[in-house]
Amino acid sequence: MYDGTVERTGHHRARHATDRELRAILKDFTTWYDGPDRRPDRALGSWGVRGDLGDRSLLQLGFDRPTLTESQP
Repeated sequence: MYDGTVERTGHHRARHATDRELRAILKDFTTWYDGPDRRPDRALGSWGVRGDLGDRSLLQLGFDRPTLTESQP
């Protein structure tokens, strides 16, 4: 069911030109937010990833929905 929210993801250049994830949200076609999406940074950083974060793909594996992320160590 549509609740009036559109969410998009993309990329932006963070400090030192590192490629990072961007999140943009449009609510009811009146309110717009965009900014860094730090969720992938925190998750991948816990595994030692410090380089660029690339494309993401949401997978469906049974009842699980993991995200496959391209990244550089």
